[in-house]
Amino acid sequence: MRIVITGGGTGGHVYPGFAVAEALRRLRPDVDFLFIGGRGLEQRIVSQTGIRFASVLSRSWPRRPTLRWLPAIALLGAGVAQAVGLLLRFRPHVILATGGYVSTAAGVAAGLLRIPLVVQEQNAIPGATNRLLGRWARAVSIPHEGVVRFFPGKAIVTGVPVREQALRGDKSGGLRRFGLSDGVLTVLVLGGSLGARALNEAVVEMAGLLPRESRVQLLHQTGPDHDEWVRERIRTAGPMPTYVVMPYIEDIGDAYACADVVISRAGAGTLAEITAHGLPVIAIPYPFAVAGEQEANARILEAAGAAVVMLHRNVNGSRLRDTLMELRDPSRRTAMADASRRLGRPRAAHDVAEIVLRVARA
Repeated sequence: MRIVITGGGTGGHVYPGFAVAEALRRLRPDVDFLFIGGRGLEQRIVSQTGIRFASVLSRSWPRRPTLRWLPAIALLGAGVAQAVGLLLRFRPHVILATGGYVSTAAGVAAGLLRIPLVVQEQNAIPGATNRLLGRWARAVSIPHEGVVRFFPGKAIVTGVPVREQALRGDKSGGLRRFGLSDGVLTVLVLGGSLGARALNEAVVEMAGLLPRESRVQLLHQTGPDHDEWVRERIRTAGPMPTYVVMPYIEDIGDAYACADVVISRAGAGTLAEITAHGLPVIAIPYPFAVAGEQEANARILEAAGAAVVMLHRNVNGSRLRDTLMELRDPSRRTAMADASRRLGRPRAAHDVAEIVLRVARA
């Protein structure tokens, strides 16, 4: 069986596709994959997986109609032509689109060639690309019931697919690997696959304000662009708790296994991993998301009792410290963890893979 996966621009649109690919390989070991994306983050990530990759021309669209739409339309037309050629050569049985503007070309080409299309939407507010592709998709995988209204008659609630690597975790091995202590409140900080400068600043400030007797340790994924800056700030900030800094955490499952609390942006994929592990989270939504989807994602966890939401404009070290000190209460953390676990859908990748196979067979 031949399957195309398309999506990209951010890790949040790439990793769900890989999670489904892992599940498909378990269900159908003979499956042959082609990933169609742009020349961004997805190209680097795909090169590490062994899946064939092909790029097509793409670019983001201005939010409002302007003259800048003209070159975007021209580039989309060229990208669609490239995608048509790729699909005619590969002859897939089904295409899975995970969102991001780079999936538009392959999704449109699928419609032109009448190749069955499945859309995987991660967010509480669907992106423009998935709304468009959802019109001719055979099925649309969605994170929860609140998204059904965007895809009437096609939506199937599955949750957000999570990579197997992120689901597996070894606490004792993780503590040794990261140089952390057992029996200490462990805070995992995730700014996203590319990091988040304002979040990083607030966390470093918070660490310097923690009382010495607080018994807190931090494992901080800074993003490659901010790693040196965070390390320098720590070196010059005076007394700090145990503070482990990494540009990117490869063994993310072990990091979750070690964590008692997570401080994070509110990307759908990250929140899916957090809830799959049943962890409390202090969520700081990215404020410039096009449709405000990160805040919408975070509010769902907040309403369920699994998260404390801080808006970007209100975040500083003092507020983070105060909130974290409140979460030192074991009963509060347990209640949030239970709520988080109830939201988690660790089988999402398997469920989406079954939808893809069902559409391919039909």
